[in-house]
Amino acid sequence: MRVHTMTMAVCTVLLLAGSTTACADDSATRERIAPALSESPDTLVLRVQELRSGPAPWEQGRLPTFSLYGGGRVVVPGPSAGALQQAREFHLPAEEFGSLLTSAVVAGLYQAHTYEDTDTVDATLLLVSLRANDDMRTTRVTEPEAHRSGPEGRVVAYVERLPGVPDGARVFQPTTLAVLATGGVSEGPTAAVPWPLRPLGDGTRTREGMCTLVTGDALTDVSRLAANASQETRWSSGGKLYAVSFRPLLPDEHTCQDVDTW
Repeated sequence: MRVHTMTMAVCTVLLLAGSTTACADDSATRERIAPALSESPDTLVLRVQELRSGPAPWEQGRLPTFSLYGGGRVVVPGPSAGALQQAREFHLPAEEFGSLLTSAVVAGLYQAHTYEDTDTVDATLLLVSLRANDDMRTTRVTEPEAHRSGPEGRVVAYVERLPGVPDGARVFQPTTLAVLATGGVSEGPTAAVPWPLRPLGDGTRTREGMCTLVTGDALTDVSRLAANASQETRWSSGGKLYAVSFRPLLPDEHTCQDVDTW
């Protein structure tokens, strides 16, 4: 994509945002988004994640709300199959891809910011990360529903205008599944299911639970096992009971540490 083809879209977005120096700022904005426009389909460009306070053990490691990659590739959560989280993917047209990045710059996301809300207990945390050259810069908005004006309001409004999932979006096919286990849980509504692989307690410790990565033939077997279970299913491993969340790794994720969200 040639960056100069985005000129009209950049000016339009800036004018709609109320900028009085729309086309004067055009070249600077295009310069900022240019590197992201040429990234590969596996390189993360923009991510939106909403973290709710006190998730249940089987809700750990929820997929990001919106993940945008080079070339306009988008991955979003899809309907779960039993206990297995699934995702869908689609591609944005080139002009929409560029406009989305331009709007992110206009919303102030090119620099990291933190907007706190000290009046709310058990607040939701909105994380919006934008690639700036080789770095992901993350803006944090605590209790986004309470922020409808000012710079944080622009961030919230930007997230609310993200494109929806079009007809024809396909199921994302992961090459790796993260198995996130939380111990110290009570018995579930049905008999515990024996875990067939190495003990869950031997996984890598993350904020989302003890993490075990599953690939290859085991990926197919574990995905089928998770799809036939429910979120409330308990799993027995090493003489202990666990609640388990099954989450596909996204294109930019390769390790258990990549699942940690903040």
